[in-house]
Amino acid sequence: MDANLVYSIKKDDGLRNGRLVSDGLYPQTKKSDSSVRNLALAILLQAFRDVIAPRKSSNKEWALWRRDAMDWFFADESYPGSFHWVCEILQMNSEELRMWLRTYKRSNRINKKEMVKRLIRFQIPH
Repeated sequence: MDANLVYSIKKDDGLRNGRLVSDGLYPQTKKSDSSVRNLALAILLQAFRDVIAPRKSSNKEWALWRRDAMDWFFADESYPGSFHWVCEILQMNSEELRMWLRTYKRSNRINKKEMVKRLIRFQIPH
């Protein structure tokens, strides 16, 4: 049993027929713990930094970080730390973020600069 999951026993007709029911890692009816939200936000911000950071000739790993971040944004996994997990915790639409990234990737240098300015001003409630 995962220590992070909260389980409750629902009794159908007495103790003999009880069943174990999970509300999931982060039930939709409850807001995630602020420390978990802060972690999810930090993961998302680092991924954005890795995508939008200007190329640095002094850092040979720059292209690898960008590629890893783009792979993370478009992966379908939902484990803790994954893109879908982050979006669930922050209650964000994953497809809207992916659309922004596709548009960013296709944009010219001037449009990318404007998109980054708007991204910097964007606020994620936490």
